[in-house]
Amino acid sequence: MPVSWRYLGGRLLTGLVAVWGAITLVFFALYSTGNPAVLLVPPNAPRDEIDRLTRLMGYDQPLPLQYAKFLGNVFTGHFPDSIRYGSSPVGIALAKVPASFALGGTALALGVLLGGLIGYVSATARSPLLRRGPLAAAVGLEAVPTFFIGILLVMAFAVGLGWFPAVTDGADASGIVLPALTLAIAFVPVIARVFRTALLDVLQAEHIRTARAKGLPRRVIILRHVVANALGTTLNVVGIQAGVLLGGAVVTESVFSWPGIGQLSINAVQNRDYPLVIVCVLVIAAGFVLINLLVDMLAALVEPRLRS
Repeated sequence: MPVSWRYLGGRLLTGLVAVWGAITLVFFALYSTGNPAVLLVPPNAPRDEIDRLTRLMGYDQPLPLQYAKFLGNVFTGHFPDSIRYGSSPVGIALAKVPASFALGGTALALGVLLGGLIGYVSATARSPLLRRGPLAAAVGLEAVPTFFIGILLVMAFAVGLGWFPAVTDGADASGIVLPALTLAIAFVPVIARVFRTALLDVLQAEHIRTARAKGLPRRVIILRHVVANALGTTLNVVGIQAGVLLGGAVVTESVFSWPGIGQLSINAVQNRDYPLVIVCVLVIAAGFVLINLLVDMLAALVEPRLRS
């Protein structure tokens, strides 16, 4: 087996600890915001009614007991009904995952393509302008907030030119273009810098000098030896960015009204819907871990040195 079980077990254990840490932080953050039972009663409701709902929902119990019950719900997959929707939050959150995966996958493909192209040109071009110009432009965009990039794209391509819709419900395929491009632009500089650095490191390696001494064409050296050896390091960064896209698209989904789990999380936080917030965080964290595990396996297959 190219990737050992010990390697996979270590990555999986690290991922589980990360999921536990994420949901634990969210649990205590939500606990500090107050009693959600207050939202379920009219503003002039008597105190007895609020206390009754508090006991019914279990928020009158000591914090350690609430946390233990919360962990039990996480392990068993049985959560209290959503405060807003009145049904299991698991189904509500999972129904939004395909839309977020579609948006994240499209943005990832665009980002890897643009970032990889910029990194490749910056490392291998003969012209100083090509080596520095595209990378400098990409790094400059990194300083611009994602939501502002989204607003500029809406003003240019939705309001000005009318090519794409400004907001979408996910039914129209053209509605994914602007939010995906917004997310892609946000992490193009990261991919470009890492890929460029990896290419430059490989170009200085002994086997590349040997290949040049043998008279191999420059194109063959770059594509067959340099790019292939630089992929391992770059794939790790791609994996991190892919996981971030699943949950980090919250602002972008809100700007474009994209019906994904990011927008659902925002609505759940605003409504103090504790069960739905916890499930959204759990789904995002689990997706982040699984994506990174798959990318780690792929990177280890491409570059065996990373297994250590």
